[in-house]
Amino acid sequence: MDFSVLLIAGLAAIYDYVLAHTLFCLVPAFFIAGAMAALIPKDKLLPYLGKNSPKHVAYPIAVVTGLLLAVCSCTVLPLFAGIRKGGAGIGPAIAFLYTAPATNIIAILYTGNLIGWDFALARIVLSIAFAVIIGYIISKITDYDENIKDTGAFKKPADGVDSKRLFLLFGALLGILLVGTRISENSIKYPIVAGLILLTWWISSRYFTKEETRNWMEETWGFAKTIAPLLIIGVFASGIIRVAMPPDLIPTYTGQNSLLAVVIPVIFGIFVYFPTLVEVPMARMFLDLGMAKGPLLAYMLADPVISLPSILVVRKIMGNKETAVYVLLIFVFTVMAGLLAGRFIWG
Repeated sequence: MDFSVLLIAGLAAIYDYVLAHTLFCLVPAFFIAGAMAALIPKDKLLPYLGKNSPKHVAYPIAVVTGLLLAVCSCTVLPLFAGIRKGGAGIGPAIAFLYTAPATNIIAILYTGNLIGWDFALARIVLSIAFAVIIGYIISKITDYDENIKDTGAFKKPADGVDSKRLFLLFGALLGILLVGTRISENSIKYPIVAGLILLTWWISSRYFTKEETRNWMEETWGFAKTIAPLLIIGVFASGIIRVAMPPDLIPTYTGQNSLLAVVIPVIFGIFVYFPTLVEVPMARMFLDLGMAKGPLLAYMLADPVISLPSILVVRKIMGNKETAVYVLLIFVFTVMAGLLAGRFIWG
């Protein structure tokens, strides 16, 4: 195939999937993720992840902590190892390991804007459920926690968090995102967004110190410069794959909500590594090429969570048995989710 055709296809994908969604989706999402990382005191959440903490406290905190991050299945591994070393129970630690790449705020918002809010809702609800269930199952079948000393690092009660200013700030940021992505009439959208931007500036100047605001901007820029280049590369590659791939390949093998059609994208998602967010344009490409929605959901539930590189590292941290169970449970749950959703939701 002519190289120029592939180049044009890649550039067209960047325009369609990035430029068309950047201003009112990715940019607000980066600011929201940056605010979560910089302004919400995660060290006041981590004490509740201890292996002796009540399960009804530890697992929700693990999920919320994972939601604060926008990392891929490999980047989250040092954080997973760190909270394990600090004394976190294996169950909450695995819930965090699963949740961080699967349900981070940027990925969910980008999924909703690019593929559909039904997919975004299914992705976050099922990912949270799978994270908690898988973590709980592994905690019950292993004595791994007995080999980890409780260092006390997770026993100190957390101080109260000033929720008023965070509520105001996140309300304004989410308002920008929702208005920008849900209102199509520019004469209405732009004035409201401009007003919300001014409101965000006023809230940050009134309720946050200069150091907090600077940290927020640094975290936001960190997310942007780390994720955006990888996202552009991934989108460019998806555009080339769409043109180069035989047109009947995807619909032939994954165009139905059958067991085989679901298993194929799940295996592909489990073992192939993509940086965070790249799974979203890849999923959009698969959908455009004819993949059924059940297999597509299964792919989106599996791909961000785990990859061959992360499996090798997790094995070093958890051991062979726990890693094998972890991978098997991901496979079983994502396949079941794809089959059931394909039949009862999109059938």
